[in-house]
Amino acid sequence: MLKASNLSRWQFIQQYSIPPLVAVPRLPSALLPVFGVLYVLIFGLAVIGNGAVLVLMCRKKALQSPSTFFICSLALSDLLIGIVCVPASLLQHFFKNWLAGNFLCKLVPFLQVTAIATSILTMTCIAVERFQGILYPLHIRNNYILHSSIIMLVAVWIVALAIAAPMWFVQKVQVKYDFLFDVHHTSCLEVWPSQQWRRSYTVCLSVMVFLVPMVTMAILYGKIMRELWGKHRIHEAVFQTLPGSEINKITRRKRRAVKMMATVVLLFGACWAPFHLVSLLLDYEKLNLDLDSEFLLLSLVQILGFSNSVCNPVVYAALNTNFKRDLLALLTHRWIPCFWRKQARVGVSVTEPRTTTERMERRVRVQPWSKVAWDAENGEAPVTNGVRSESFNPMNLLGAIWPSSNSGTVILNVTDPVHMDATYRSDQKTAGIPSG
Repeated sequence: MLKASNLSRWQFIQQYSIPPLVAVPRLPSALLPVFGVLYVLIFGLAVIGNGAVLVLMCRKKALQSPSTFFICSLALSDLLIGIVCVPASLLQHFFKNWLAGNFLCKLVPFLQVTAIATSILTMTCIAVERFQGILYPLHIRNNYILHSSIIMLVAVWIVALAIAAPMWFVQKVQVKYDFLFDVHHTSCLEVWPSQQWRRSYTVCLSVMVFLVPMVTMAILYGKIMRELWGKHRIHEAVFQTLPGSEINKITRRKRRAVKMMATVVLLFGACWAPFHLVSLLLDYEKLNLDLDSEFLLLSLVQILGFSNSVCNPVVYAALNTNFKRDLLALLTHRWIPCFWRKQARVGVSVTEPRTTTERMERRVRVQPWSKVAWDAENGEAPVTNGVRSESFNPMNLLGAIWPSSNSGTVILNVTDPVHMDATYRSDQKTAGIPSG
């Protein structure tokens, strides 16, 4: 037919409006600059924000808080998305062919699923830790909390890697030749044994790394909020000698911490719920859209999900004045030496009067800080009136006991909102990011 028409190949294609034999989905050209700007912003803010969180956490002299471990895990997963997934997706939108090779074709989707799973499972661990710390503060010993937190984080990453493992095997680079247009198309695609396998994995992914964790966190935070906004039964027996105004301050700090983590969870759900929903609808062919429209819809929900990697540092800075101060100091090269400040004596900062510690000792009616810290450091309950209390946990009552830079000195961190009031802050008041 081509020879009979006496037309060249391109004249023949244009005259008869013949579509390419190999369909390559493309974004509308008008939207390409918008997507480019959004991806660059997400990349820059995710790398700077989450990198700053990791730097602030790792520069501390006393990295012994479960909350710190969990926050670092969240920042690391968001940093993976910002460094690996965002640039790869940007290149995929701007170029017709996959340019990154077979290894990155497997690595990028694998890390994306790993980061998503790690984020939501880590947030679930935070909800569990908050639930235990607020509703049952005297039933958990300090060494148990740290030990269980490390075990939970290791389990989270192992489970996340196992969930993402299928992506490593199904992602393949395929080269298709369009003989009519005389063009080779290189694509990075999911190649499943059958459509049913693909659908089963999408359903399992949506249930395991979204639906079940979100429902679990909703239940836990619901019980926590009912406790905090209810009858304020927390620590009534422990702090019955404190004035009502000071108990209210403790409760307010806990409320601020819970609000912050609840905000993080809600933002994660809002950013990634459309992605899971659209993936399910596309796999089950419930959307009657052409190839370009499907690609556009999937790109929109994907960039919405990627934007979540920017949200967490913004939430920390908006709801935590200490973190915001140190973040600004770090970014402007004016590091505030709050992490390096010398501590005078146990529980007493160089800028705070000793009367604060003495007043607290009288009101709570426990031993001097040095003795409490020593017992806590050695995993022993303190002795009061000759009797050792096995149910007493200094971390839950007064805050986390953290080792200082001086090997012989133990300082008291009262910043964890699960444990203590802002009235008795030490110099390390930024030691727990979830605090206010």
